[in-house]
Amino acid sequence: MFAAVLFLLLGVFNMLDGIVALARDSHFTEDLFFGNFTFWGIVLLLVGGLQLYASMQLFSGRGQMLGIYLLTLNLIVQLLFLPAYPVWSIIVMVIAVMAIYGLTVNAEQFQR
Repeated sequence: MFAAVLFLLLGVFNMLDGIVALARDSHFTEDLFFGNFTFWGIVLLLVGGLQLYASMQLFSGRGQMLGIYLLTLNLIVQLLFLPAYPVWSIIVMVIAVMAIYGLTVNAEQFQR
C-alpha cells in the first residue's frame, strides 16, 4: 500500500511537471541537457500517465516489476530534467527511491 500511494503521488507530480513544462512557465530555466520543454512536457506526461496506471495495478496487488521499471525510468527522466528545476527533480527522485524500497522490501506480498 505504501508503494502504491507513493506511485500515485509520483504520477500526479509528473503530470503536473509535464503540464508546467508544456506551458513553458517561468519556474524553469533554459538549461536542459537536450530537447526543449515541449519534448520534456510530453515525456513527463507519458511517464506520469504510466505511473498512474501502475499505481492502480499496485492497489490491486499486481504490477511490482512494472512499478520497478517505471520508477527506474522516472529516475532517469528526472535526472535528465534536473537542470530545469533541481529542487523539484530531487524531491521526485527521493520519492521514487522510497517507492522502490517499498516495492522491494516486501516482495513476498506480491508473489502469490
